[in-house]
Amino acid sequence: MNPIYLFLIGALGALIKDIVQDNTIELPKKIDGKWFLGFIGGMLVGGFIGWAVDQSLLIAALSGYTGKSVIENLLFKKPNLKIQ
Repeated sequence: MNPIYLFLIGALGALIKDIVQDNTIELPKKIDGKWFLGFIGGMLVGGFIGWAVDQSLLIAALSGYTGKSVIENLLFKKPNLKIQ
């Protein structure tokens, strides 16, 4: 399977997730001197995950759809550390 197709299908899966989740597309914007990519960032992540996971178009689309959520839940959660 052509890697470009896998990337594009993964990006499309991420775009569909953004539309389904909020019923909108968040455009890139600049806030306090920092750029936020909006849906383009999700598409880049989804495309990369779709390319990296498997050689199937369906798996690439599903990986793109869920990829951003998985990364956000794994990386940006603070551990609940309790010292007793």
